[in-house]
Parts: sequence; C-alpha cells; structure tokens
Amino acid sequence: MNKKIICLFSATVIFAAPLAQAVSPSDYADRFKIDMSEQIPPIEELRKKFAPKPIYDRKFDYFWNIGTVFNKDLAKTIGQYGSRQTRLKWPGEDLMLEQLKNMPKEYYQYIGPYLHTIPGISEKILNYPGIRETKNRFPQRIAPQLADIENLEFMSPALYFALNPDLWEESNISREQIKFRTLPQVNRYDTRFLAKVAELVPPEDYAPGAVPKEPLASRLRTISPDASSPLTGKDVQAVARSLEALAEFGADIDNQAKIIEAGALLDAWENEQGKGAMLPNLKDLVHPCQRLVQKMRMQGMEKEFAAIIAEEGFNPEEWGYTCDKTIKAYRVLKMSSPELMTLLLYKRNIYENQLNLYSDKTAPNIAVTMQGIVEMYKAPIHDMMEVKKNQKALKKAFERIDYRIVFQPVYIK
Repeated sequence: MNKKIICLFSATVIFAAPLAQAVSPSDYADRFKIDMSEQIPPIEELRKKFAPKPIYDRKFDYFWNIGTVFNKDLAKTIGQYGSRQTRLKWPGEDLMLEQLKNMPKEYYQYIGPYLHTIPGISEKILNYPGIRETKNRFPQRIAPQLADIENLEFMSPALYFALNPDLWEESNISREQIKFRTLPQVNRYDTRFLAKVAELVPPEDYAPGAVPKEPLASRLRTISPDASSPLTGKDVQAVARSLEALAEFGADIDNQAKIIEAGALLDAWENEQGKGAMLPNLKDLVHPCQRLVQKMRMQGMEKEFAAIIAEEGFNPEEWGYTCDKTIKAYRVLKMSSPELMTLLLYKRNIYENQLNLYSDKTAPNIAVTMQGIVEMYKAPIHDMMEVKKNQKALKKAFERIDYRIVFQPVYIK
C-alpha cells in the first residue's frame, strides 16, 4: 500500500466545510463486492452510452453550413451575447473549488502556476486566495532529488507537481522510525482458559512459522476455489507462476489500451448503477485480479487469457479469486507500523467526526477511499501463513511483471 495515500488523508482531515448528512466508511463496504457472474452490458453499448458529449451545442456544424431553418432560441442567445450580467459557470468549477478548499495550502505553489496557463479557466479559480499569488511563480519548496538540476526554473508549470518533496518516497522514511511508548501488559483473562486452549491447540503446532505434524493442506491444491475458500501453499505457488506466464501477454500495447478502456467504461457503468467505488481505479486496487477478468470478458480477450492460466489448472474465475486472496495476504505481511495504525483508525471510525465536517460532495469520496484501504488488507491468518512460506516466489513474480498485468496494478510497492 502506498504510504502517500494514507498520509494525504491524515494531512487533509482538518480542512472542513458544512455537511448536510453524516457518512461513514463502512457505508460503502458493499461497493467493493464483486459478482463474477454479473451480466455487464456489451462494450459497444457502453461506448455509445458514455461517449464524451460536446460542452456546447452550437446548433450548426460549421460557419459555412449553418442550415436553412431559422432557430429562434439561437438567435435570441446570439442577440443577448455580451449584455448579460450573470457569469456563466465554468464546467467543473465547483468540483475544483471544493478540491482546492480541502487541499493543504502548501501544495498551491505546485498547481497554481499551471492553472494560470489553462485557456478559458474560470476567473473565480484563478483569483482563489493562494492560487492568485502563484501566477508566474516558481515553487519555493523543492524536492532535494531535483534541486541540483540546472535551469530547473525553466521547466513547464505542468510538471511542477513533481517538485513537491511529499511525493517522493525517500521523504517519508522518517515516518517508519516512529517510536511508541509501550504500556505494561494487563492480563485480564482466566489463565485456566488459556491453558485449556493450549491443550486443545498446541502452540508449537500452530504458531507462526511452526511445522504442523501433517501439513497436508499446504501440499494440495484447492478444488474449485471460490471467494471464501482458504489458500494452500500450492495455490500460492500456482498464482506466482501464472503471473510470470502473463508477462508477455501484459506487455502488449494493444492489450493495455483495451484494458484501460474497459476499466473506464466499467467504472462509469457501476457508478451509474449506484454500486461503484465513485473514484477511478479504486475498486481495481482492492480486487485487481477479479476486475481484470471482468475487463477481459468485456473486450473479448478471455479466450487467450484463459489459455495461459489454464497451464496452472485455473479457469478465469478461480484464478481471480485465488490471485486476489494471495495479493491481499501479501499486502498484510508487508504492512508497516504506520499503515497498520492508520488502518485501525479507519476501522474504528476515529475519523468519522472529521468526515462529518466535509461538504456533501467531498465526504463520500474520502469515506469510500478509507473503506477501500480497509478492504485491501482483509486477509485471514491462514492465508497469510501460506503466503509467508512463498514470499520470495511472489516477489519474483511481481518484479517480472513490473507489478502490473496488462496495465492493471496487481500490487503497490
């Protein structure tokens, strides 16, 4: 899990605006459920449905082809042009103002100069306090990795975001070095109960890293795996091999373009149905493999994809379930202490009061992202133990595919 996502929400939670209705991350848990047998409309229908629409209908094609029928409404609009007293709202103005309101003002210096170069942008945005002062100004706070580049001040304002030190992973190393004060342990449990548990479940057989007397489950593949079936060591090894086998298939540019298109259309359709994650690619981060199977089906690529994973005994649905469970368990094993603390805060609704201070446009997006992070790390202890035995094979497979399958991120470093 990328630490920058967690830090962003922790840093911006204090910026607030009135909210009409309270929201909670858990309200959006159902948005991350995937039905692999769901009937998604044909991609040709979705292309037509979500095709970009022109911002303004001119009522004619070209100035030399204005038609022969008099349009009274168009004539009235042209006649009143320049005489109206009310300002026409720029498309996306409210959303951009909301984002600026909830963004740390220290970040304005990286986006403000670029906003001033966009033709036709709303004057209300350009005159926003903090953005107005950044016109033609070079950022003062620069990432040390870029500070020594010659003529850096002549770079395009569109790239100023890369100068932000907070975007560089090396700038976040100190967060991993937090020292927490430990409190004396208080034993509130009946020792006789613990002794009985130890008798029934010997710690030497079930502790992390222990070798069970009959590790049969780890030596067999799961028959017809589904979303709730436990992983075995052989399942994890099969997933690792399948990821490497998909490397060449995923490197094809045409395949990548098709998956990107399918992802955008799938997100738009689910959001319209009221069951999407609202933010692009958020659901893909939670269930990367199952979502990939859905996109393959949408684009008619399932046959070639199925032939590759069939070498490991998977059909597309079984591969999607097993692959996602493997990746989730791997994420938990690689989780850092700050990530774990943030995850616990999300699950315990510590941020719920702050969320209720956001506007009704911003709060749902932040809440659904929090829930998405919780969903990314849902893995039973059994799956974690099986994945732990095969961490090296998985890491090798992720590196082989550059942590992506057909441009679909399967794991975030």
